[in-house]
Amino acid sequence: MSKWVGGSAPVQVHVVPIGVLYVAASARDAGAEQVRVVESSLDCATDEEYVALLKAFEPDVVGFRSIIFFLTELQRLARLTRQHSEATIVAGGPIVQAFGADLFRRVPEVDIAVKGEGERTFARWLRGEPAASLDGVCYRDGDRTVENPDAAGIENLDGLRFPAYDLIDLARYERQLSYTYNHRRQGILVTGRGCAYDCTFCFQQSKRLWLRSAASVFDEIVNLHDRHGVRDFYIVDDIFNVSARRASELFDRIIASGLEIRLYFANGLRADIMTEALVDQAIRAGAIWFTYAIESASEEIQRLTRKHVNLEKAHRLISYTQRQQVAVNVSTMYGFPTETRAQAQQTLDWLGTLPRPSLLPYHFCLRFFPGCEIREQALAAGWTPEQLEASSECAYHDLPAGTPTLSRAEMAGIALEYHERFSLKNRAAVRQAVGTLQHVGYRDEEILDMYAVLSRKPVRSIAELVGNA
Repeated sequence: MSKWVGGSAPVQVHVVPIGVLYVAASARDAGAEQVRVVESSLDCATDEEYVALLKAFEPDVVGFRSIIFFLTELQRLARLTRQHSEATIVAGGPIVQAFGADLFRRVPEVDIAVKGEGERTFARWLRGEPAASLDGVCYRDGDRTVENPDAAGIENLDGLRFPAYDLIDLARYERQLSYTYNHRRQGILVTGRGCAYDCTFCFQQSKRLWLRSAASVFDEIVNLHDRHGVRDFYIVDDIFNVSARRASELFDRIIASGLEIRLYFANGLRADIMTEALVDQAIRAGAIWFTYAIESASEEIQRLTRKHVNLEKAHRLISYTQRQQVAVNVSTMYGFPTETRAQAQQTLDWLGTLPRPSLLPYHFCLRFFPGCEIREQALAAGWTPEQLEASSECAYHDLPAGTPTLSRAEMAGIALEYHERFSLKNRAAVRQAVGTLQHVGYRDEEILDMYAVLSRKPVRSIAELVGNA
């Protein structure tokens, strides 16, 4: 949790491990007789709990999915696995894409690492194909490590098995806070992979875009609804609305079915390609949570990062969505290479022209992760490699030491002004956000837990929250 939200939080957030559930479904297809899915922070937070689980299950293969934030957790579990098991250790997830074969130096217990999408590569290896013959695999060959060429993307996403939800306890996840800080029986939808855009700060495993059909996504919704009692669906694509036609078809299918579900665009919608009609249609299909990513209101920073958002169109669509009385979040950042205090101020002032503040404080200090082009832009702007490494190890809300053009004190001032104008230190903004959450069906318990995480301290009542904001 400290890496995810910064500092300590009295309530934890746990979301359905969707990537692992996809890989588990493929492992079954490959002939794995027994598959078990474990979330370490939820199922075995201590060494003793993990060792007991390992000895009880006696696996032949232990696969770890990780991101860079959780390198130390991967190191802990891989070390314990090697000490207490003879299982082959396989690593996957964005951490492999970032580090490649260098992961073996950082986590020497790992035997094999899978880059990119894991379903087919991992299944082929489980069926007995040697690592040396598989694209997208890093492996050990004696004293040296080998990094094979990247595997081709899975173009027919409709052909993949649905994630293996039967391997987890959905009731247990319902008791946790979800992506959107509520306690719901969770269905996580990945409706596309890759991206059609080319932002320099973004970590993408592929510069191409593959989309599932509206029919496939709808079938998964029906499957989760009918078999597992799921009514709350969190769409985690980077940009779900990249195909307006597909989005509209999915909404039409949901509306025609009569399913009473809720949709949350927990990750991203691109505002300048959204339309008022599509917003209305999404709401009729059950959408109650929208997230729009702007990043910066500085045209210079837009060009630097190749985000190229049309700020005028984005302003119109965000404003329209906010007027529909649904939850709307606006993601912005500061700390870009070459960014000055005046450019950072442009973003704050642009946010001030919207009808409402972002429901959640989505104003982040930029992180420079390995594999992102913006690291090269930062080095060219005078950053040191040490500054980049320190940045990538910080939690989202932590303040780094500053940049060549934006001091630590200026960064602190930006964060403070944001919260005073738009978020936790603005009583009217919090009151408005609480009212919106109640309007879309959030229970008081969920709202209190949400703000406990955001403020990193317990919140006892709605009156306390609104009165002390």
